[in-house]
Formats: sequence, C-alpha cells, structure tokens
Amino acid sequence: MGRKKNVIAPEAKALDKMQADIETVERLYGDGMPYELDRIENEIKFYMTQTAQALFESGKRFLLIKTHEKHGDYIAALERIGVPQTTAAYAMAVVKRFGSNRPALGDLGSAKLKMLTVFEEKDIAEYVKGGPLGEISHDDVAKMTTRELEAEVRKLREKVKKTEAVVKEKIRQKDEQIANLELENEHLQPPTKEQVAQAALQKMTEEYTYALAKVNSSIRDAISLVAKAEKIENVNVQQLNEWLNQFEVEMKTFHGLKDCWLDAVDNAGPQKDWRISDL
Repeated sequence: MGRKKNVIAPEAKALDKMQADIETVERLYGDGMPYELDRIENEIKFYMTQTAQALFESGKRFLLIKTHEKHGDYIAALERIGVPQTTAAYAMAVVKRFGSNRPALGDLGSAKLKMLTVFEEKDIAEYVKGGPLGEISHDDVAKMTTRELEAEVRKLREKVKKTEAVVKEKIRQKDEQIANLELENEHLQPPTKEQVAQAALQKMTEEYTYALAKVNSSIRDAISLVAKAEKIENVNVQQLNEWLNQFEVEMKTFHGLKDCWLDAVDNAGPQKDWRISDL
C-alpha cells in the first residue's frame, strides 16, 4: 500500500477551502450585493437573452451559484433556469479564460468565444494586443464566419497532434541514445542506486509524455463534439441535455481520476506498493 499521509481535520480543511472559493468568486465576480439564489437565477435568465456580453455576465453568475450551492442544488438551479450544464460550463470557462480581456473580445460573439476557449492563455494575450491568434491573423478572426473559424481551429489542432508525434519520436531517439551509452559504460563501473533509479525514470518519459498528449487530445475532441452537437439543425435544449446526461458515469469517473492524478503529482514520493484498484 502507499505511504500514509498526515490528515488533520479533513472536514475543517474542506470547509476552509469551500469558504475560500466563495470569497474568491465573490471578490472577482460578485456585484456587491448579498448572495441570493433567486436573484442570481433571474439575472442569468436576463443575460442569457443577450449576445457575447450575456456569455460573460451569465458565466459570472453561474460561478456564483456553483461555488455557493451543493452540486445537486446547482444542477436544480440550471434546470429552473432552463440551461444545459454544457452551456453553463462554457459560460464559466469564457469568464475564467477571457474575463480580463472582455472588452477586446466582446465583439466576436458567443459562438466564436466558445471556440477560443481551446487556445492557450498566451495565444489569447497575443491576440488581444493586436497580434495573431495562433496562426490565424488578427483581422481574419473577426472577418471569418463561425464555420470558417471552426475549420481553422480544427486545422491548428491537427497540427498540434502532429507536433506531439514529432516530440514523441525525439524522446524515443533520445532514450535509445541513452540506452546505447549505458551499454558502452556497463563494464566501466557499477552504477549507483540513484543512477539506476534515474535511468528507470528516463525510460518512462516517452510513455508519460504520450499519455498526457493523448489526454489533452481526447479532451479537445470532446469539447469539439459538444460544440458540434449544439449546431445540429433543430436540436433543442432538452435533447442536448438528455444526450449529455447519458455520460454522467463517465464524467464522474473522469473527475475522480483527475483528482487522483493531481493528488499523485502533488504528493509523489517513494512507495513500496501501489495498484490501480486503489483509485
């Protein structure tokens, strides 16, 4: 089994984190008014009828509800408002990613803003300064139709995949060189325990890099499929919500594994025994 960790008052720690999250969201996205669920819901209904500005404003209020309410109450609030979870998730992602750049991005419209969430923060910052968005010129972003921009984003994603493949091959070649050097030096002097451990870690570099690249690619594909589903002609909110709810188990598993992975990274250390069944 893994090493034991000192756990001090987990309930108090969770409450402190919840309060910190509430205070952060209140400071960043609150309007100075006391939090009232009914008022926030009505404001969201109003802002959802607007354009890109609505995406920002409703996103801030979704964040307020999500941090104040339990998950079940948050879902119930979305149902009362009549908004799918995916729509609320996009709105919150736009606020977190582009909140400080809202004036410069507001004219793009909500559909384009959703597509821009797949870009890195450095790409967005460059675009806001008047530069290109990745490999798309600044002026073209505004001139393109939503479909044209989606096609360009898809091309960029494919290029990223190819780049990841090149990186993987370079890592493989590097590992091969290291292996050859190890064979040459095998009879010179016995390796230390630390050298043996370092060599074992180096051999895992390719596998770990590939795993991370595959996760990033899969998440981008999932985002693209949700966006594609929203564009189906005559599709309604209920149909989208029912379709997405089919994957509730997969989403819970994803969140659970994500938390386990982050915990493993944050608390990495020598362990005598570990099994995937411990997750």
